[in-house]
Amino acid sequence: MSYQRSRKQKVAAKERRVQDRELARVERERKARRTSTRRVALRAGAVVAGCAVLAGAGVGVRAAVAAGRRGPVNMASDGLVLWSDGTTASAGPTEPLPEDATPTPSVDLASMGVTQTVAYLDYADPASAAFWAANGAALEDWLASSGGYTTLELHPLALTARSSDAGATSDATPHPDPTDAGLDHAARTANAFACVAANDPDLALAVNDALFAASGAGGLTDDELVALVRDTGVSTGGWERCIRGGRYADWVARATDRATTAVPFDGVGPVSAAPLVVVGGRQYTGDPGDADAFAAFLAEVTDEISAGVRS
Repeated sequence: MSYQRSRKQKVAAKERRVQDRELARVERERKARRTSTRRVALRAGAVVAGCAVLAGAGVGVRAAVAAGRRGPVNMASDGLVLWSDGTTASAGPTEPLPEDATPTPSVDLASMGVTQTVAYLDYADPASAAFWAANGAALEDWLASSGGYTTLELHPLALTARSSDAGATSDATPHPDPTDAGLDHAARTANAFACVAANDPDLALAVNDALFAASGAGGLTDDELVALVRDTGVSTGGWERCIRGGRYADWVARATDRATTAVPFDGVGPVSAAPLVVVGGRQYTGDPGDADAFAAFLAEVTDEISAGVRS
C-alpha cells in the first residue's frame, strides 16, 4: 500500500467519523424534540381531560340540581293517578313537572262514566290518618272492582309543618323531626311517597297505606322510612337514595304552596286543611272518620255520573 493511498484512507475514515458524529447529534436532537413534543402533548391532553372532567362534573351537578327542582315522574298534576283493571291498581305515567310550571289537571272523564276521586292528604295529620283508616280499604276495593270506571288520585302535602311555623292553631299536631335531615316529618313522608311514585309507582298505594299505618309513631327516621318502603316490596330505581337525600323536598313545598293557593277543580277552593277529598268534582264535607257517611257520598256521586252518561 502506497503512502498516498494510506493517507486517503485515513482522511476518509476521519470524514466518516465526523459524519457519524453529526448524524448522531442530529438524531439526539430529533429524539429530544420528539420527547419534548410528547411531554407537551401529554400535559395538554391532561389539561383538556381535566377540563372535560370538570365540565362534566359541572353538567352533572347542574343536572342533579335541575332534577331535584323538577317534580317526580308520574305526578304532573302534583298527584299520582291510580286505576285498576279489576285485579291490581296501576299508576298512570306522566312526565315530571318542570320547576315552577303549572300542574296539568287530570282529564275529566265523567262524560265516559268514570268517577274520579282526588285526595289531598298529609301523612303527619291525624285527620288525614283518620280518613284513610276509615275509608282507605273501601276506596281500594271500589277501585279494584270498578272495571276501570274509577280512578284515585293521591296528592301528598306537608301542611302540618306550615301551620306550626305560622303559629296557627290546628286540629293536626305537627310531628317533630326525629332526624338530622332538617325536614319536617310531613315533608319527609311526602317526599318518600314521591320517591316511590317516581321509581316504582304501582306500589305507591301500598306505601301510602304503610305511611298512614305508621302515622301515630310521632315521626320516622330515615332508616325507618326506608325499611317501611322496602317492606311493601319496592325494589326498582334509586328510591332509597331519593328518600335519604330528600330529593323532592322542594317539590313537596311547592306542591303544598300550589294546593293552598288554588285547586285545579271546578267549584273547589284552595286546601286550607287536610284531608280534602273531591269525588266527581264535588268536595266531601263530612266527618273524615265516618266511613258510612263517606260511602253514602261516594255512592251518590257515582250514581249521578252514571245517570248523566245514560241520559
